[in-house]
This record gives sequence, C-alpha cells and structure tokens, in this order.
Amino acid sequence: MTHVLTAGPPTVTRTEPRSTTSPVRNPRKFRPDIEGLRAVSVVVVVLYHAHLGVRGGFVGVDVFFVISGFLITGQLMNSVGAGGLGALPGFYARRIKRLLPASAVVVIATVVAARIWVSPLQVSSIASDGVYTTFYGLNYRLAIEGTQYLHANDAVSPLQHFWSLAVEEQFYVGWPLLIIAVVALGRRWHRALLAVALVALIAVSFYWSMTITPKNAPWAYFSLQTRAWELALGALVAVGAGLLARMPSLLAEFGAAAGLGAILVSAFALSDANQYPGTLAAIPVCGAALVIACGAGARRRVERFLGEPLMQCIGRISYSWYLWHWPMLIIAPSVVGYELGWSQRAIVVWLSMLAAIASYFFIEDPARKVRLPSVRWIASGAAMSATVVAVGMLVIANPPKVVGSGQAVTLASGTIPAASNGSSTDTAFLDHVHGALETAMTTTAAPSNLTPNPAHAGGDTPEASRNGCHLDYLTTQQAECVFGDPNGAHTAVLFGDSHIEQWEPAFAKAGSQLGWRIVNWTKSGCPAAGLSVFVPDLNRPYSECDSWRKATIDRISALHPDLIVVGESENAKGDHKFTPDEWANATVSTMKALHAGSPAARISFMGDNPVPKQVVPACVAAHINDVRGCQTDAAHMYTYPDRHKAVEPAVTKAGFEYVDPQSWICAKAGCPPIVGNILVNRDASHISVEYVTYLTPLIAPLLRTD
Repeated sequence: MTHVLTAGPPTVTRTEPRSTTSPVRNPRKFRPDIEGLRAVSVVVVVLYHAHLGVRGGFVGVDVFFVISGFLITGQLMNSVGAGGLGALPGFYARRIKRLLPASAVVVIATVVAARIWVSPLQVSSIASDGVYTTFYGLNYRLAIEGTQYLHANDAVSPLQHFWSLAVEEQFYVGWPLLIIAVVALGRRWHRALLAVALVALIAVSFYWSMTITPKNAPWAYFSLQTRAWELALGALVAVGAGLLARMPSLLAEFGAAAGLGAILVSAFALSDANQYPGTLAAIPVCGAALVIACGAGARRRVERFLGEPLMQCIGRISYSWYLWHWPMLIIAPSVVGYELGWSQRAIVVWLSMLAAIASYFFIEDPARKVRLPSVRWIASGAAMSATVVAVGMLVIANPPKVVGSGQAVTLASGTIPAASNGSSTDTAFLDHVHGALETAMTTTAAPSNLTPNPAHAGGDTPEASRNGCHLDYLTTQQAECVFGDPNGAHTAVLFGDSHIEQWEPAFAKAGSQLGWRIVNWTKSGCPAAGLSVFVPDLNRPYSECDSWRKATIDRISALHPDLIVVGESENAKGDHKFTPDEWANATVSTMKALHAGSPAARISFMGDNPVPKQVVPACVAAHINDVRGCQTDAAHMYTYPDRHKAVEPAVTKAGFEYVDPQSWICAKAGCPPIVGNILVNRDASHISVEYVTYLTPLIAPLLRTD
C-alpha cells in the first residue's frame, strides 16, 4: 500500500496483486471454440469412416454428445426452466427446425439411391432403417441386430450413422421435463439441484457403460443408457458455467489444451479392437468437457486453432457433413461396381463436403430463418416425418424384382425306402447329385423358378432358428427342441453350432419317416471344439459358449440318445491363432466327453461345408443373367484349409465316424451357386433349407440302428 500526499486530504492508492482469475465474470455467449470443436469432431469421424488414417475417429460422436448436452441444456435453462410446460412447444419446434429438414432430405435421398443402385437384397432393410430414423429408434434396431448371429454378415446400412441422432433425441424427451420439475421444486436452488441430478445420472450411466461394454458391445455402443452420461456431462458444464467462468486463467489454459489433446490422442490411439465405449470413452468425453468448461470465461490459446476461419466454416457445416458422408461412402461402391481404393474414398469425402455445403446453404440455413409459430413448426415436422415414412414404405412394398431369365427346371428329389431304415446310401441318388453339380457349373442364367428367391434367402432358416432351439449369442437356456417323429423309438441329437443346425430340416424329414426323434441343441458361433473363442460382434471372448457347451454335454448324457451328430464351423477365432492340430484335438476332446457321458450312443461328426467366396444370394441377385462369377473354385472352398484337413484323420483315429458333405455341395472344379432350380447357400456360409432338404436321402443313412 502506497500513500501519496497532495494539497488536499490524503488519498490512498492501492496496488493490488495481479489477479489469477479470469476478468470475465459471466459465461461467454458466443463460443468460437465450440464451433471449432464441432469441426474436429466431424473431421475425425469422416476420416475414420473413409479409412483414411484415423483409427479411432468414432470418438468424434462422443464429442458431439458433450457439445449437444452443453448447448441444449443452456437453451433449456433459459427457456423451458423459466416458462415451465408452456415453453416445451418452442423447445421442440427449435429441435425440429435445426435437425429435421436436412435429415429428412438425406434419408429420402439415401433410400431412393439404394433403390436404384444397391443390391436388391439390401433395399428393403435400408428402407426400414429410414422408417426407424423418423421415430428416432434406429440405435435400438442396430443394438438388437448386433447381438444376432444371423445378422453377422449383413451389409452395413447407409443410414447406420443416424443412431447418434436417435440417442440425442431420446435424451431430450425426458431432460426438459426434469429441468421443469427441478425449477418448480426450488427456483432459487435449481442449479444446485440440477447439478446433483446430473451427477447421479452420470454415475449411473457411466457404470452401465463400464459393465455392459465387456458383456454386450452392440448394446453398449448404441443404447441411450450407456451414452446418457456423455450428454449429461455436457449439461453439467452448462449448469456450472457461471462458476467455471471464474476459473483461474492458468488452470483454464492448461485444461483447454489438455482437453483438446485428449480428443486428438484418443482419435489416433484407439481403434475398433478396443472395447468401447466402456471406460475408454471417458478420454474424449472428459476432453471435450474440459475444452468447453475452460473456455467459459475467456478466449483460450486453443481457440487460436479452433477459432480459425476454416475450422469455423467446417464447424458450421458439420451437421450436414455428418449426414451426407456415410451414405455416400457406403453407396458409392454399388454405383461404380467395385470396392473403392483410398484415393477414391478421399474423392467421395470431398464430394460429401460439397453436398454438405449445399445442404447448409439451401436447407439448414433457410430453415433456421423461417419464422413460424411453434405449433406450425411441429406440424411441419410431422409432415416431413410422414413423407420419409411414406417413401420408406413405398420402397418396402415395391422391392426390386429378382427373377431369373433362364428356363425353369426342376431338381428331382430322392426317396428314402422305408425298409432300409436308413441303413445304406442310395448310390443312384448320390450319382444324380454329382451329375447335377457338374451340370450346375455350366449354368449361366438363373432359372425363372429359382428357390429360395435371393431376395428372401436371408430368412430361409431351419425351424430350429425360429423357435428358440438354436440359441443366439447371449442366451444359454434351451427347450426340449424335438423334431422328426416326436414319438420315435430312437433319438438323435444335433450338437454344435449353426453349421450342424443347418442340417436339421433333412434330419427332421428323415426322422419323421424312419421313426427317429431329432433333438436340436445348437448355439450360434459356438463350435463343438473345446476351445474358448472370440466373437467379433460382441468384441470379447465368448464365455456363453463355454458354459453352454459344458451344460449341454451333461444334458445329452441325461437324455441317453442313440446317436449324437456333432458339427461346427471351422471359421471360429480365438484370442490366439489356433493351429490345425489344436483345433482338431479340441474337437476330438469334445467328442470323447460326449462318449464318456453317453457310452451307448453312436457318435458321428459332420464335416464342415465348403464356404462360398462371397454372399451367394447377393451375388446371384447382382448377376442374375450370368451366375458363373458366383462360383467358388476348388482351391478356395475352406477359409482354413489346413484346419479342415486336420479334423478328419483326428476324428477317425479316435474311433468316430466322419461324414464329408463336400461332394454333395461342390463339383470337382468348384462349388456352383445354383443347382437345378435351388440356390445352394442362404448367406455367406450356410446351406439353404431347400438344398439341405434335397439332400435328405444322403442324411438318412446316419439314422441307422446298427
């Protein structure tokens, strides 16, 4: 303190220490750093989707969630909190104005483009996705399908990225009501009450994210309950913005830089191999929250980067770019007729940016400037949604026709002589099958009476797949599952994964005629081999398979069957690369365990079927007039040929019967996609029900009583 004497009364001048807090006492209204953060988010997402060097670009969506939680909560506190229920129409009208015009155009354009260019087999599914986007339910559709084995080889939807919009809008159904309730309970302390509610929501949702991710990756990734904490953290920053504006400058500078660094590091360090979101999502989410929180009071150094004109421009078009880039990347290969290289994907990225710029200036920005009463905006939103639904339903009702141009043919079926009791192979029918396969290798145009129709082949599954007798990934409880003759004097059990379950129609048909009960106890992706496998769809070890396998072996023992037919796909993967001998020995180990539990049973092993080089129905639909390009040559019948070769000698050496179906499905030169009028495969690896049924006379000899 310094005293200065003057002619008048003494005046005291105080020299204050330098302030360590921001001079700004109120949160900033305009936030260039947030616009720049949008730019960072959309760039890493787009480059990730285009496979252009950013392995973990999916974190951009997490950043979007935080930004949305912050901005929307700020708006809600200013409008809904003050106006009560009466402010809700205005809030939802603003959401409609902001989101719906551009998204409706993108969905309609995508569905129409899919109808023109995409494989006929995908069109109805894409149109259904379009309908789901209208009701903001696509995230749960994807979560459910992600845990279903039958959807494991489905093509990626060009509307899949709409899942994040669904999560946001689901969150904003209840969040305004909570704000209204909190303000009504304690207007003076509403920020503190909201903060408490948000902390509780963050804790619960983050706990779910940590616990669900290791168990069920699709549900963890797509569901609201595991993502709500990301939006809530942004909301918490908005609630505390007044206090955050007073943050010490040095701390704020460091925090903003650390936050941006966390986002960028996670975008390049993480990858699809990581279990996500789980705990790892905390890195980009907390990073985004730090950038926003530390910029509440004043411009920080990171804003020199985020506030650059280019970043501001990209941030401004980020929503439209996010909408357009994914469908363009997914549909482009169908338009040009081949998979894109990195340079071509880069071109599509630039084209999607041009589409985003046009979308911003001709759709987004004009929609924002339209002044309409809230009720009229809500009515307009309903009309836009109805238009999207109408387009989707129209495409679903009128899918592309998949009709062969070749001459109608009929593939003769063999018979099972009742007197043989399945004791001998019908050599005449086997010769007929071999002849049909050789003829099929010369087939060009698909026959006009092709069955199943490629457009419906995905649903051409055995009855066991539709009544809970073939378990999906997460289920382990199974019913009695009896097929064939339920009162038969003999019992056969089908045990393994879907590659033995696919033969159930033939066993059931033969069992009905020969007096055998056929019990189907199978599980998706769960090989008979006693090895712990890894499921890419769940992104974790398949623990349900191990427990189911052990329990089912015990259950078979209690059944006292006459025959156990074991089968498995040879394509399973583990946490390490299985050697051929390791795979074969693990298969034999399971068969020995079955024999130990059921010593009176005859145990047979059904060798794996050849795997086509591509999804047969899709290939045939795309080459309906010349299907020869859908053949699989003899050198590529099996994904792991050494593994396949190791199984038969190991099984027979252990004293078990080995049945090889290769010559039932493939000619000497390769495997045709169509035999006679029958589509051989229903998807990328399974045999169609029609072809399996056709082969029943070759299955019947297994149901013998000797």
